[in-house]
Amino acid sequence: MRHDELYFKKAAPEISDAAYDALKREERALEKILSPGVSSADQAAAGSGLGDDRTGAFPTREHREPMLSLEKAYTEAELRAFLTGVQRVLGRDDGVWVVEPKFDGLAISVTYEGGRLVHAVTRGDGQRGDDVTANVLTIDSVPRALPAGCPDVVEIRGEVYMDYAEFARINAERDEAGEEPFAHPRNLAAGTLKQKDPGEVAQRKLSAVFYGLGAWQGSPPVPETQQALHGLIRAWGLPGIVRTVVAANAEDVWAAVEGFGRERAALPFPTDGVVVKIDSRIAQLRLGASDEAPRWAVAYKYPPQRVTTRLTAITLQVGRSGVVTPVAELEPVAIGGTSISRATLHNADEIARRDLRIGDVVYVEKAGEIIPAITGVDLSRRAPDSVAFTFPKNCPSCETTLVRADGEAAERCPNGRCPAQVRRRIEHFASSSGVGINGLGPVLIGKLVNAGKVADVADLYRLKRADGVSANVLAEIERSRRAELGRFIFGLGLPGIGSKGAAELATRYGSLSALAQSEGLDAESRALIAELVALGVDPQLAAGRATGPLFGKTVVLTGTLPKWTRAEATRRIVAAGGRVAGDVSRKTDLVVAGAGAGAKRAEASSLGVEVIDEAELARRLEERD
Repeated sequence: MRHDELYFKKAAPEISDAAYDALKREERALEKILSPGVSSADQAAAGSGLGDDRTGAFPTREHREPMLSLEKAYTEAELRAFLTGVQRVLGRDDGVWVVEPKFDGLAISVTYEGGRLVHAVTRGDGQRGDDVTANVLTIDSVPRALPAGCPDVVEIRGEVYMDYAEFARINAERDEAGEEPFAHPRNLAAGTLKQKDPGEVAQRKLSAVFYGLGAWQGSPPVPETQQALHGLIRAWGLPGIVRTVVAANAEDVWAAVEGFGRERAALPFPTDGVVVKIDSRIAQLRLGASDEAPRWAVAYKYPPQRVTTRLTAITLQVGRSGVVTPVAELEPVAIGGTSISRATLHNADEIARRDLRIGDVVYVEKAGEIIPAITGVDLSRRAPDSVAFTFPKNCPSCETTLVRADGEAAERCPNGRCPAQVRRRIEHFASSSGVGINGLGPVLIGKLVNAGKVADVADLYRLKRADGVSANVLAEIERSRRAELGRFIFGLGLPGIGSKGAAELATRYGSLSALAQSEGLDAESRALIAELVALGVDPQLAAGRATGPLFGKTVVLTGTLPKWTRAEATRRIVAAGGRVAGDVSRKTDLVVAGAGAGAKRAEASSLGVEVIDEAELARRLEERD
């Protein structure tokens, strides 16, 4: 029950998906042994079965048709047994199967009446879910209306998720802010969709994909196959699944499962498996459903990539906001094609909960196929003389006593002049996400801070050659006096102000001197900005944005770019007047494809959207000069 609550309602699981699935399977096996006469419906009511994602923070709404989950297979043998069972019921040894990637997000059902979107509801307990319509309307790829010819009423089922590019962007901002990164895009997507303020939801780029049906009233008739349904969903302008595999028998199904397994590392969205469905709707209706899941579909979940290695040390990092984050130092180990030597431990509570000790042999997985995470300890290999880790009471940089605010898990150093915090703030300001001061890197910043030459951003504009700074770096600092205002404000790292908020402040105030008068800023921030203005620092509002080479264009990034990170490419596109979207649609003007680009490139080709590479994007961006 506790892990159900954490997984479904709070989107903050304490164990990996694989461990959670294992517990659910064990729970169901015990229920069958201990309560052989209890129905699946009664079991679901007792807390198992579908789970329940309702939080109590939203009004609830009943689904017109129950919104079920999927049975799961974890091995080839289990998958083949499912296929054989279906064939036995249908009375034949062959059939057409559709194999789809399984998106790892939060299940959603959108209802269109008279062609207009009227409700968006989470699965909830399968009968009623949270009404999150206002939040779903912030997702650009979800159309507000369907084209003519759609049924009078239709429930379309799918998933709300966060793609890896947006996940990386948000974590990059959190890292620059010295905040704990999010561990998994699925949890972040679920937590974001359950925010009460749609404005807050819109600050993060959620995506959606649709692949199933609930209620259908009126003409035209329901599509006769799963393949036809996919085509109809895309024809209606909804984001659908582009890459599917059609299989004629069990051998083909397993080949498709293995194929998706090899390719999934290159996919731009989180996926933990595939879904196998019988194609024919007539066959689907004949097979029917249990209280929890249809009998014509199954989710095959890939085993987690897990390795063991030794925890050699726990180091502490101090962020620019003072948050102290523990980091596991590991004996290097390969996982998912990369060598891992470090993993975040999030906070002191996480270390205590897992009872991690230096010298332990630990299990490491990649959370969401991205971030290495310690998921457990091999206690059988723990040294008898090991001791529990004690989280320090003082800042490792300035020795100030750490504090923890009520309701927070993070330990913070309250000393704003802490050398580690100062270094991180200057690094953030000088980075490409800030004003971009070339040559002012971590080593030089460390020397200047340690020598007492720099204690805040304003001190950069007082530096001289005698302070050990080259003429080139001084020239770069001088140039930054008139950097783009939005980037300058973001570089200052004002409390609660991310890149979007900085751009809004730049547009609202138009100058640094006007921003210094804002009553919405704390006194310390206003004082720093006033000091910069007194030093002659005068960043400029982005000029010519309305005539930039990408003005008014919607751009989608897919695959791995050879030189730029997604965050850097996004910044350049926005600076050129463009807008970066997560999904390809008829509104997309341009797709920038890198290595491993797949479904989005294919979708662009099918819609006639221009596809270019990073080199061509760079050439076009140079036009603004």
